[in-house]
Amino acid sequence: MKIETDKNLGCFEYLFPKGKYWFSPKEVGEIIGRSDQFVRNIFHSGKILGHHENGSKGRGEEKRVYMRIHKRMVMLYLLETANYDGDYFLEILKGVVGQCSEYELFVMEKFVKDQLYRPFKRNN
Repeated sequence: MKIETDKNLGCFEYLFPKGKYWFSPKEVGEIIGRSDQFVRNIFHSGKILGHHENGSKGRGEEKRVYMRIHKRMVMLYLLETANYDGDYFLEILKGVVGQCSEYELFVMEKFVKDQLYRPFKRNN
């Protein structure tokens, strides 16, 4: 089950800036295409999970509460609210690719190869 979930989460990876894992409600709203108030509402209703923090103030002395939502929680929310999964998306993509011309396939092949081997390129 965990492998299946991890595989499906990967289809949302492109939405996030590299190297960033914690997001404010405003940033999450930008990622999912909703307002920061919407994100606060789903945070308080438990539809998306995260952390409340009050900075350096003691309990009961909070002046401002900060919400932070981890990247994986945003991905899980997207997965839970999607009406498709990663495999279904790939099937749709295969259908679209099957309708492409040879030139378009050539361009896509180069792009896919560049994406696959990007992490292994050396800085020479």
